Amino acid sequence: MNTNYKYRGMTGQLSTTLVDEMPGETLGEVATLLEETLKVHRSVKNAVLCTKEGVVVASIARAGEIDPRIVATVSSALVWGGNSALSHLKSRGPTHIIHTTTIERILTIVQPHYHLVVIISRADDAGLNLQSLIPLFQSLATRMELVMGSTPAFGTQTILGTIVEEIPEVTRGVLLTIDGLPLGSVGFKDEVEVSALVSSLFANGLTYSEVTNTISVDTEGTRLLITRVDDSRLLAVVCPGPNPEEISQKVRLLLDGGAA
Repeated sequence: MNTNYKYRGMTGQLSTTLVDEMPGETLGEVATLLEETLKVHRSVKNAVLCTKEGVVVASIARAGEIDPRIVATVSSALVWGGNSALSHLKSRGPTHIIHTTTIERILTIVQPHYHLVVIISRADDAGLNLQSLIPLFQSLATRMELVMGSTPAFGTQTILGTIVEEIPEVTRGVLLTIDGLPLGSVGFKDEVEVSALVSSLFANGLTYSEVTNTISVDTEGTRLLITRVDDSRLLAVVCPGPNPEEISQKVRLLLDGGAA
């Protein structure tokens, strides 16, 4: 559920996907840090805090409207892809990613469990040296990571982490964008290929109906469950054993309960 709010004159949107309600103290701290992010430079138009799997925690805007869910999903997919690309180059994962368009620069600061996404208008960035400001954005992102990590209701749990913890039979799964870019995986070494295949399967369902929610592929003793998490993400889970239907039901119940 998304709740619009105002904080010190700034407008923003809070997503309660992670838990039923963000504690007021945590909301205040996150809102203050997001406000500080906007104040870094006049060209900063939006700031989004999301999990590494692309779940929006909170967002704040100086002006205009964006869909923070799309921003979070795309940024998380870029981070995953950047990690994969750098691993092939025998390098560490990215500390930040800059996505440039003709009208904006989108800076994603990478933290262990949360990402800070900053949208900068190129129409207002005259004289801006973005590289010199990255340490400041990183400091703000680190403080947000600490705030969220110290909140028991949030912590660092993820969709896949929750499913594996709550359903021990599940040892393989992948969270991906609806276009087939992996956001997180468990038990797969070839998650890029798996994500592409899963997305292709689901796309066939969408060809029949745009409101397709779930596709299951069954063989004896195993079910591949592909289910929609939200408008931009899919979850694919291997449900093994003599009763894969029971495991599938448990997965769907966890998702319906808002696991993040």
